[in-house]
Amino acid sequence: MRIFILLFCSALLLLVTGCNRDKTPPTVAITEPEYDGKNVQFGDLFFVEFEAIDDADDGGLWRVELRGADGITPKTAQAGIWEGASTGNLIVAFALDASAWPTGPMTLAVVADDAAGNRAAAFRDLNYTAADDLPEVIVALTAESDGSSTLVRTDATGGELEVWTGLPGSIELTYSDGVIALADDADATVHLVDWETGEVANDWTDPTVAGAPPHIKALHPLGVQAGFIIAHNGGVVAIDPSGNLLFERFSEAPWVPIDVRFDGTTCIVWERNEATNDHRLRSWDFQTGGTGPIMALANAPDGWAVVGQQDGGTPGNICMLHETDGLTLVHTATGGLSDLCPLLGSGSMGLAPYSSAGINGSEALFMRGEFLCRQSMAPVASGSQWPMEGELHSMRALASGEVEFTRVVSGGLELWRWEAAGTVPELVASIPGVNTLDVVIVNE
Repeated sequence: MRIFILLFCSALLLLVTGCNRDKTPPTVAITEPEYDGKNVQFGDLFFVEFEAIDDADDGGLWRVELRGADGITPKTAQAGIWEGASTGNLIVAFALDASAWPTGPMTLAVVADDAAGNRAAAFRDLNYTAADDLPEVIVALTAESDGSSTLVRTDATGGELEVWTGLPGSIELTYSDGVIALADDADATVHLVDWETGEVANDWTDPTVAGAPPHIKALHPLGVQAGFIIAHNGGVVAIDPSGNLLFERFSEAPWVPIDVRFDGTTCIVWERNEATNDHRLRSWDFQTGGTGPIMALANAPDGWAVVGQQDGGTPGNICMLHETDGLTLVHTATGGLSDLCPLLGSGSMGLAPYSSAGINGSEALFMRGEFLCRQSMAPVASGSQWPMEGELHSMRALASGEVEFTRVVSGGLELWRWEAAGTVPELVASIPGVNTLDVVIVNE
């Protein structure tokens, strides 16, 4: 009789447990991209925004996948945790950086599993253009004798496509989403030129112009979305392609920005105290506006690089470079600084601080002496050196992990690209003209 009662109670317990098991899958809804049919291409960095909600407080795991036309093989994935039914929108920065993907339709999938193993998914269809199928247009900025600027557009073979004259005198250019931005240092203004017409459609002007030039310290594509990030005498500002203000932070005198970079959605500014020559880093979350710690630097760096994907064992997402003191890894979230090792190569770092950039998300690329040095964080002090003839003119990191740089040669500039997985850089184009000031490649 006792055995029967025990068996009955065990069966009842199993029945109750089975009845109480969570059988309700999460709810997943994609809000960005808002519709099917978004056109994306190699090198893009765009945001996937979605909501994952579960009826249980323990939440679960989500994944973001980009799938090929077969609908089976994920091309890339990012994973994270959400916390229960109260969760709002989740945002993932999604980099399209796999050069082996073919051009064609793809599907963005957001998959969510709750703690009980129930699964839900939401999908968006995308039109993807692979790296090999992107048309490359080379845009050169030249200075004219009357103080104006000219933009010359050529194709990859050097064939002239457009010449736009009479533009405001400018010293630098960059590109984002159908707009060329020109840095006009004399007027502390960034002019926004329409890619189709060559006309100045909008402007942004520094409202705090003070001190000695250059008034525009740095101009970069915004990266986290279409637009531009500008370091100027008074601070930093982000604008969209139409010139509308997206983000703004001011520097407290006598601190003045030197440069601004992004690690994911973290905006990082390198500043100098003009009275004492002290240097520091400051950071903000571009989406929330949250402020990170102020990080005082022990010396005046000769360059810096974003290495947010490095896994060398020491926490850090920015490395500061100094000819004699070497490489210092900075963790902008905590304010931690770690002196790691000497720099590769020997000699001075010319064009400081613009002779350096992050490459492949985990390495620093910098000009030192007569060599272009590529230094890894894992293992630290490893890397390679590439002899470069001529004078380095400019260097810029791309969202794909590549770096493009220009060097001065007889009769003009050469544009080079060092791919993330490449062992040496490759020559992209030669741009004639002694008055050429800057060059970018536009994939449109």
